[in-house]
Amino acid sequence: MSALAQDQQTEHQFRTPQPQRVSTISRSRTAAAPLRKLPAFPGEALYFEPKPIDNSMVVRAQDPGQQKSSWRAAGAVISGALIFIGLLLPGAYRMVAGMQVHELRGEQDQLRREIAELRALEARHTNLKKLEEVAKNQDLIDPAPNMVQHLTPKGSYAMNGFPSGK
Repeated sequence: MSALAQDQQTEHQFRTPQPQRVSTISRSRTAAAPLRKLPAFPGEALYFEPKPIDNSMVVRAQDPGQQKSSWRAAGAVISGALIFIGLLLPGAYRMVAGMQVHELRGEQDQLRREIAELRALEARHTNLKKLEEVAKNQDLIDPAPNMVQHLTPKGSYAMNGFPSGK
């Protein structure tokens, strides 16, 4: 109540007299009631001084169910993450396998080109006319039939001459 009385008292001190407006309809009401000016903010004449609060000595009370709920929350997060990873893993595996297939197809095309080049090179070198030309350049001649000696007689095999070892 004292704040209300103090508010009214300060209001009377700072109020400047203003000319009264007289309406033609009700002259008796405006003359009897004094003008009241509302404050810009309610309770603006009140001042609260904050006290410094030191909570350094305050210790939180132990909650027996807190540790259990924390472990449950951690387990739920971990299991959710594992399920999420499990759902994403097949798609990622397909993407990696697709990339590997693409690389292998490129490598297969390259190897096919190399094989075609090697076959063309082999065909050039194994051509009978080319071989005869190279033999003439290096002074190679075909041996006469009487100069050829066979190491094994016709019809015999190397293992036939050895005892069976029994």
